[in-house]
Amino acid sequence: MKRPDAPVEPSGALFADLLESSGYPVLVLDSALRVHHANEKALGLFKAEGPARPGQDCEFGSLGEYLGETASWLCEIVAKAVDEGTSLKRKDVSIGGDAYSLSLHRGEAAWILRLRPVTRELSLEYQAKRYRAHRDILLEAMDGIEGSIVIVDAGGRIRFMNRFTRKHVGDLMRDADIASWPEAAGFYREDGVTLLDGPHRIFPRALEGKTVIDQPIVIRNEITGEAIRARASAAPVFDEKGRVVSAIGWFHRVGVFEPPLATSNVTKLDDKRE
Repeated sequence: MKRPDAPVEPSGALFADLLESSGYPVLVLDSALRVHHANEKALGLFKAEGPARPGQDCEFGSLGEYLGETASWLCEIVAKAVDEGTSLKRKDVSIGGDAYSLSLHRGEAAWILRLRPVTRELSLEYQAKRYRAHRDILLEAMDGIEGSIVIVDAGGRIRFMNRFTRKHVGDLMRDADIASWPEAAGFYREDGVTLLDGPHRIFPRALEGKTVIDQPIVIRNEITGEAIRARASAAPVFDEKGRVVSAIGWFHRVGVFEPPLATSNVTKLDDKRE
């Protein structure tokens, strides 16, 4: 039979195990800012020469001595909070070039200082802010282009249209399914009569992974009747696995579309002189 485990009694070893289980730098202080205990993570962070262990005399009499001169400012933050009897929650601090979220709270017998690494989180947040800033600049630039730019996702839903597109066919395209764009927005082949279909469609081909370059088309606003000749291009956008995730299309105007005059038989009557 398996022997039952011995009952766990509160001890210095148990307390040390709890400190080490944190995974983050943890210091245990008294109200005079003397360091009583610290885990290995704290030792590594502050390059301390020896840990403060439960049941052992602490080699570091004060928090200032433990942190060292390079982190004296951190000691001032903690000292102010302890003096005022206030806790600290998620205060961002920088130590050795890395970012940490500092928490300080008072327990029954001591103050617990905890530092959670957040360098990666802040780095991702900073990258996201930079991405949004670059995206806004790019979209603003595309909005001012004298030509049509449309971005669709893999399902053919419009994600962006610039000002030129909105002016000519924006409302007509936005509410229409990609399959009905030619009819809804007035996309015709070069003759200005035949709707774009099959192999002449721009975005469906791009979403299949094909690139379209300068295809002659006619765009007619079915509400205003205005028609222009344009050159249409589109290209797929792939993810890291080679899958098409979106497509971008651009159209530039090359002139006004003028339908050919219908031919007619004209009978000319010559004046007959008697």
